[in-house]
Amino acid sequence: MSSLITQVDRSGRVESFHVGYGVITDPSGQIIRSYGDPQYSTYVRSSAKPIQAMAVLRSGAYGNYRLTEQELAVICSSHSGEQVHTELVTSVFAKAGISPDLLACGIHPPIDKKSASQLVTDGLEPEQIHNNCSGKHAGMLTTCAQLGFTPENYLDPNHPVQQYIYQIVKEYTSEESIHRGVDGCSAPVFYLPLSKIALAFARISVQETEECQQIFKAMSSYPYLVGGNGRFDTVLMQSFPGRIMSKGGAEAVSAAGFIMPN
Repeated sequence: MSSLITQVDRSGRVESFHVGYGVITDPSGQIIRSYGDPQYSTYVRSSAKPIQAMAVLRSGAYGNYRLTEQELAVICSSHSGEQVHTELVTSVFAKAGISPDLLACGIHPPIDKKSASQLVTDGLEPEQIHNNCSGKHAGMLTTCAQLGFTPENYLDPNHPVQQYIYQIVKEYTSEESIHRGVDGCSAPVFYLPLSKIALAFARISVQETEECQQIFKAMSSYPYLVGGNGRFDTVLMQSFPGRIMSKGGAEAVSAAGFIMPN
């Protein structure tokens, strides 16, 4: 039950140490191993994106709009705003027949420094499409289009698309009621025990349903689209091809699902 500790040494002396909580569960929710308090609750932040992306699959939008695995990967992403990312997000909107102007995720420069510098060189300002959460928002808006929901106020927790996603999150985490806050991109964010975050990723990684297979395959097959150049999720998934899905979030939240070796 001890907390994870990372010790940083400099010139033969301890400079700092960092404490964290962690938990590993199986798909039934059985705790295999834990560090610190496995029931510690926090906002899932962007680690929830693979679960939120389930709405695109379950609603039928993925098939109806002929989305690709690459586009599904970027819907699950916290992308770096590189050209490959923005082109895929734009493609999702085009296939659904809706405008990127509907995005309400806010504007920040691309995380990728080269891409951010290129905008300056070209005399261009960052747009909402460069926001690392624009893929997730494109997925929400595409789900709205598929189910006939108005895109107006699509980030309101009471909007039908957010209620639709909320039911999916409750299903995968086996939680009957989840407190929701406001994420950095203005979308609802879920406050959950670490054990329930681990449970959701374990369930997806077992790939017992088609939607789990699709999410796991998209992320593990196209790790660069989930993050970008030098990003942790990308590097981790590239290191274990086809065997892991990884999705980090703000405030040091990180979740992963593994296919264990035989």
